[in-house]
Amino acid sequence: MNSDNRIRIALYTKQSFVAQGLAALFRTHADLELTECRDSLSGTLDCLKSIRPDVLLVHLLSGVKLSELREIRSADSRCQIVLWGQELEGEFAFQAIRLGVRSILPANISIDEFLTAVRNVHQGGLYFEKDLLESMLSQKSVVLTQRQGQIVSLVAQGLKNKEIAVSMGITEGTVKVYLYKLFQKLGMNDRLDMALYGRKNLFSGQLGLERMRAAGSPSVLPSLYLMARKQPVVAVAHEAPDSRKHAGG
Repeated sequence: MNSDNRIRIALYTKQSFVAQGLAALFRTHADLELTECRDSLSGTLDCLKSIRPDVLLVHLLSGVKLSELREIRSADSRCQIVLWGQELEGEFAFQAIRLGVRSILPANISIDEFLTAVRNVHQGGLYFEKDLLESMLSQKSVVLTQRQGQIVSLVAQGLKNKEIAVSMGITEGTVKVYLYKLFQKLGMNDRLDMALYGRKNLFSGQLGLERMRAAGSPSVLPSLYLMARKQPVVAVAHEAPDSRKHAGG
């Protein structure tokens, strides 16, 4: 097959054996080509701008954050993004799809399903596990603003109000106001609940300081490939019930 007709795939991973395995796999399929492999966010962004691959595989065990996904999407809006290597759920998965991620694949996916997902994504489809979508649709999702997401991420890392204020360049009083509103929005009782929520929903892989940029209203998703079967799905975010909480810290 002419190389111009191949699906040009780039890979972002920090594990060299993953790249070697994928390269060997793609060599057995004439329509697939691993064009580039990078082990850093900056290298991946450079690859998107220079190589302009058709599909970018992001190995989730590299510790990808939502802010990095937004940078990747901004670097090349045409490239289709596939997250692979770790099961995701909750707000992270919801926001990743809103950012344009076309597929989220677990580490234990079969080779045939993996290749089917890559090809479907290249053709403009979406490919997700049925259980992931059902989990997202059954839970009470909350769309966080940029500041709210940033505060939750800092609480999840154990920062106190004063430390959060310094990090964000705002007053400690403003942090308390944000926290009070977040407790109401998320329907939580204390900082521990918020920290657990942040660790579960806002990070993939390793923790790190992050400025959340996700904002806006829920979006309607097109038809989805649910592991070889189509089903129209609409993602709707529901607000958690209001209740008075403590914002001190």
